[in-house]
Amino acid sequence: MLEFERINNILLAGMSEVGDVLLIRQTLSTLLQAEIRVNGYLLDLITIKPQILKVYPLVGIANNALIIVREVNEGLDMTLENNRTFRNFNFLED
Repeated sequence: MLEFERINNILLAGMSEVGDVLLIRQTLSTLLQAEIRVNGYLLDLITIKPQILKVYPLVGIANNALIIVREVNEGLDMTLENNRTFRNFNFLED
């Protein structure tokens, strides 16, 4: 079962924009995912395990895209403009 908690109106250091964070918890796992947005635009997807923080910067993805990261290799460029695989990938499909 997934639990969702949205934290709105986060002031980001050095930026005048207001952001928000969506925390996604898997109740059967210690993994925590955080989706970080500024003015509705997705900036980063972060996964957090005990004592491990991984940040996956996402650029150019629509702000209503559903992204499921199953396995990410170190140094993977998920920038849509530079990665044809992700540019053509349907993020809304299971």
